[in-house]
Amino acid sequence: MKGVPPPATGPIDAYVDGLAAALRGPGRTRAEMITEARHSLEDAAAAHLDAGLDAAEAERIAVAEFGTLGEVAPAYQAELAAQQGRRTATWIALALPLVNVLAPLMWWDSPWSVQEHASHLYWVLVDHFKYTSFLAAGVAALVVLGFSWGSRYLRDGVRYTRLVGLGAMTFLGPHALLGAAVFGLSIYQWPAAATWPPVILGMAGNLAAFGYAGLMSVRCLQFAVHARASVAA
Repeated sequence: MKGVPPPATGPIDAYVDGLAAALRGPGRTRAEMITEARHSLEDAAAAHLDAGLDAAEAERIAVAEFGTLGEVAPAYQAELAAQQGRRTATWIALALPLVNVLAPLMWWDSPWSVQEHASHLYWVLVDHFKYTSFLAAGVAALVVLGFSWGSRYLRDGVRYTRLVGLGAMTFLGPHALLGAAVFGLSIYQWPAAATWPPVILGMAGNLAAFGYAGLMSVRCLQFAVHARASVAA
């Protein structure tokens, strides 16, 4: 209603809003962290209310006991950065083998023979793309284990996430170019492939998979930098 002031924000609401503004990371994990922080603050405030304090004082003390944003946010941000690194490695470990396993479907029931006009260079590129994909997927699976079982030995999960981002970007760029070379050579050798629906769908899926992996890799770097900045602040 016009002219009615908005409801006052209590200490817990103000604190949680500040924490939400300070954190960067995967949306679901970030939302869960913020919700858990709110519940912890509300539980502490409820205990102080039961002890006889008024609501505002109970919230103020609960917030003071929880810690300042400068004390709390770095640990939250480090966990968010590690979660992003884990998600990125998991995606690469799963997507690369799937792309290669589904690749033969691009040529399924095609009106031409893949064996016809296929140059030696074509098969070299195809084999190189396949083997490096599975090798990278294996490395990514080990990285996932590092984030889970090996987390107790990782002194700096933020640095680990940064290395994941850099490593993934270094690999994905040349690997995507290799895939593009295979596709370009395929069109050159079998021009009908340019209009063959399974090939078009397959390439669209590959582009989406590589694009998403690249985006996740960039976010690894962004969240790692933000984690470092939150410690320095």
